[in-house]
Amino acid sequence: MEGQLKADRYQVEQKIDEGGMGVVFRARDMRLDCNVALKVIKPEHLNDPQFRRRMKLEAIAAAGITHPGIAKASDFVDDGNECFIVYEFVEGVTLAKQLTQKRFTTEEILDIGIKIADALAAAHAQGFVHRDLKPGNIMLSPRPEGPGRVKVLDFGLTKRMKVINLSQDGKTSDAQTGSITTGLAIIGTIDYMAPEQVKMEAADHRTDIYALGMILYEMATCVNPFRGNEPPSTMANILTKEAPPLSERSPASPPGLDYIIRKCLRKNREERFQSADELLVDLTNLRRDLSLPSDAKAAPMAPSPDAPLTVSRALARILFLVVQLGYLTLYVATAHYLPRHIDRIQMLAGATQAALAVPFLALMGAAVRLYFLAAVSFDYSDSGRLFRRLFPFIALIDVLWAMSPLLIFQEIEWLALLCVVGLAVLPFSQRSLLYTAYAPRGGKTSGVGAATPA
Repeated sequence: MEGQLKADRYQVEQKIDEGGMGVVFRARDMRLDCNVALKVIKPEHLNDPQFRRRMKLEAIAAAGITHPGIAKASDFVDDGNECFIVYEFVEGVTLAKQLTQKRFTTEEILDIGIKIADALAAAHAQGFVHRDLKPGNIMLSPRPEGPGRVKVLDFGLTKRMKVINLSQDGKTSDAQTGSITTGLAIIGTIDYMAPEQVKMEAADHRTDIYALGMILYEMATCVNPFRGNEPPSTMANILTKEAPPLSERSPASPPGLDYIIRKCLRKNREERFQSADELLVDLTNLRRDLSLPSDAKAAPMAPSPDAPLTVSRALARILFLVVQLGYLTLYVATAHYLPRHIDRIQMLAGATQAALAVPFLALMGAAVRLYFLAAVSFDYSDSGRLFRRLFPFIALIDVLWAMSPLLIFQEIEWLALLCVVGLAVLPFSQRSLLYTAYAPRGGKTSGVGAATPA
């Protein structure tokens, strides 16, 4: 489709995204000489009047809402041969992509959450409910001079998912749009559905509030607490499980943020925030209470003493792996050195049994190092939680091994004492590195399929 001229005006340049209902292309508006985004209905849906009507409703919603946080639609074309919406072209990356690349600070979570809540409030005030709010529908456009822009995309989008059941006549009515859908369909993306959507009840503005709560939870922990191995298990978790507190997956998250998110995620919509404005007020008040900057001119907040290191996640993982390799080298060197200098171990520890304990400590240490070397190499996201559980045991082994430089005191003299101090603090450095890489991420395997805390 690249290179085609649509509606004698829009020159298609590049495919940039694809969803269940349409494909999004970057195009050039030849009349106004500017970039636009075309959302083109898929060929298999072109002859389906329901999908065409939904595209039109989406265009009406995106054109009718005036808010800087919502992508604006400027045109809609449906001539029988093609059907597409013309959107403003938004530079940036989706929140879904950012979630795979970085950790979000509390400041960033609140800034993005406030902007999304403000956009939802404007849309709800004009009678529009998104019903498919998710990280893939949120575009982040960073700005070097301050907080970035946030745009909500695909407003009014409804997706027809797998048919779950059929009524006698094989049709159901969409109460919100008045459209008829073949089969009893679930509208939305399952991972971010509210319980009422799973139960196929009518969605309202509080459904969007639930989805925003799920997005904020994932930004804080990098894990969706209800995602199962299959859609049915995810739906069951949404209906029956409670999201673990943020403190279990992200110790640095403030209690106030945990309260706001958990209120958004209440199963009963009557217990959630009753409007996006109400949620916006609480998010804004929390940012003020935490003295976080509200705009580009605000002074940066001093880091919390419990905050992770200010290094990238990739660098933290590499440094941790280097430390593990260093310990393994130490164990091998000791195994080579020990048989020829058994007298020094006896002199240092004062007993023959101490010499026998060294191989045992080396084997135990090697087992731990090899396990975490493999876990972090394969980016096993429970590594941080497992390391914290084993930390007392690891610290004990590492402190004992910190004495090993004394065995070569005669060769390196007082430098051995510096080595002892360095090795003694190394366990705590490892903990900080793994906290930086994994503590905010929760775990991909424990607590995701079953949605229970590990």
